[in-house]
Amino acid sequence: MTLQDEFIEQIQKHQALLNKLVFLYADQTEDRHDLHQEILLQAWRSYPTFRGEAKFSTWLYRVGLNVSLTKLNDKKQQLSAELEDTIQSPPASFESDDHLRHILQQFNTLDRTLLVMSMDGYTNDEIAETLGIRSGNVRTKLHRLRQKIETLWV
Repeated sequence: MTLQDEFIEQIQKHQALLNKLVFLYADQTEDRHDLHQEILLQAWRSYPTFRGEAKFSTWLYRVGLNVSLTKLNDKKQQLSAELEDTIQSPPASFESDDHLRHILQQFNTLDRTLLVMSMDGYTNDEIAETLGIRSGNVRTKLHRLRQKIETLWV
């Protein structure tokens, strides 16, 4: 099996993860498409250096997250220059639960990512590895975020 075939097979297995990232960090259909393409491009460029020390899904999440955050930062800088106002992160967009989307919009990008990865079943160690923070920090932040969600989920 060629490197390209391996990559395509892995991407197909993890399409739901890509979709979740795209819907979390882009609102418009066109922006989602662009973000999806950019994530795939960066993942393909980086794939030859994937050593398999982490699960492919963790590695892909990290690549996708980095691309998404870069795109968000670029978009913020562009809008800031045009509007000269402080803007907030684009709202998260999930296909179904509007109440959950509304709650997630109230968190910063890192907190939103922590929550979504936790909801997706990633362990604290996997989240820590993906985000480049300590596992203890993940545990503490998630506990505090869950407490805050309890007050917002009314």
